[in-house]
Amino acid sequence: MTKEKLAQLLASARATPSGENPEDAQEAVFRALLDATVYAHVPLESPPEGVMRFIQFVRPDNGQTVLPFFSDREQSDAAAGGNVLSMAMSGRSLFELTRGATLMLNPNLDAVALYPPEITALLEGRALGFFRKDEVAEDAKVLTGQPSISTAGLNTMLRSLFEREATVRAAFLSEVHHQDDRAEVFLLLTVVVSLAHQERILQLATLAFKTEALQLDLPLNMRFLAPDALLDDLCNCGVQIYGT
Repeated sequence: MTKEKLAQLLASARATPSGENPEDAQEAVFRALLDATVYAHVPLESPPEGVMRFIQFVRPDNGQTVLPFFSDREQSDAAAGGNVLSMAMSGRSLFELTRGATLMLNPNLDAVALYPPEITALLEGRALGFFRKDEVAEDAKVLTGQPSISTAGLNTMLRSLFEREATVRAAFLSEVHHQDDRAEVFLLLTVVVSLAHQERILQLATLAFKTEALQLDLPLNMRFLAPDALLDDLCNCGVQIYGT
């Protein structure tokens, strides 16, 4: 995988051309990273023999510690600023060496976090989850109730995930009917978890959806509530699938 080809794939993923599938563009980047040369930061001083040390930093947006890596040396050296060294290796080697860490691709440009279960999926040749972010108007008129379709498989999968993620307090599933020209109907999953862990839960949930290949009769949307937020009708009119 050449530097130029990887740069082309990243450019396509950032702004998917009309007529192309953004999920395919994302997957192409992640597949390419395994065989591409990537760059990570290591300390200036040499580590003890047989030890590999990488530089990490604390994200200002959610307080999580991540290990940055870069798709080209220029970005890596610019971020290093002479305070650390840039080390080149294949993406596969980096992923193997840093198992258990949360990585971030091009933190000053793309800022794509990869959590440990996602790293494992990539190394095993599995696709990651995909999602789109959307804003919902606060004055949108909707009808909310319990799901009218079977969600047994979804409920089981989500409970299994949330039991492994101690930060999740509760989860609710409801069916939402938009009362506008679109007349859109979808399932809404509300997860009660602190802001610092919302990104992780979103990405691990979509990874689980992809891995399990669940087939639902309605589209599924997700949203988050902070643990100190009051539960609204979107929760109260649905069913609680996790928590007490």
